[in-house]
Amino acid sequence: MKKSIDRCFLHYGIRQEDMSIIEQVSQQADIDAEWLKENILKPYNEARNEENIDDKRLRKLLNSAIKKI
Repeated sequence: MKKSIDRCFLHYGIRQEDMSIIEQVSQQADIDAEWLKENILKPYNEARNEENIDDKRLRKLLNSAIKKI
């Protein structure tokens, strides 16, 4: 069996199995899963790769995403 690169992990730092759960919970909460991925998960993963994320930085990321709603 050939193994492939998990695109969810590459883009968001989250395994595909976990992303499926996030998408399911997002749908139940009437949150667009694509919005969540692009405005919260992707910026969080990028920031986490550059530096340690503390509470203050995480709050800034979330507040920035919320302003886009």
